[in-house]
Amino acid sequence: MPTHIPAPVRLGAAVLLLLTATACGGGHGHTPDELDAMIADSVRDGGPGSGPAVDAGDTVFDPDLLLCTPAVDTAGVPGGDAWRTEAPRTAVGEGPVELGLLPPEDVEPTAVTVTVRTPGDDLHTLETDTAPGEWSHVRYPEKGGSDLAAGVYTVLWSDTATGTPLTCDGFEV
Repeated sequence: MPTHIPAPVRLGAAVLLLLTATACGGGHGHTPDELDAMIADSVRDGGPGSGPAVDAGDTVFDPDLLLCTPAVDTAGVPGGDAWRTEAPRTAVGEGPVELGLLPPEDVEPTAVTVTVRTPGDDLHTLETDTAPGEWSHVRYPEKGGSDLAAGVYTVLWSDTATGTPLTCDGFEV
């Protein structure tokens, strides 16, 4: 049975192999704890220039638990895990649906990208601006869209400028 290994984990393994090879080749000057921290940072950050640490294709919303797995890592995210979301909490019969994001009071205004993963694994993106302590809303799909496929939709909110995931939510049709 094939196993899907998320890109950040593959990257972390590659970094571990590189660091191990370097360590065997002649002093790298890092303690084991420092190497562990470097690997954890690399996995969390997704590596240099690789975009979001949590890929929308790897994150799935569970409508029974109202959680996404894997959870969005908010370490280093302004406001941490204080970002709040809105989405339908009971299965909807048709669209469009309204999705909302409430940033914490202590963050700067920012543009956010909303990535919606459909039950058929298609990715759709929307953008909106946020202001600290004020709800921002988008409608999915933006145009028309009363005929949504049955299943679970995952909604990943990320910073448009950096690609850093902020929070995750979802809904069911």
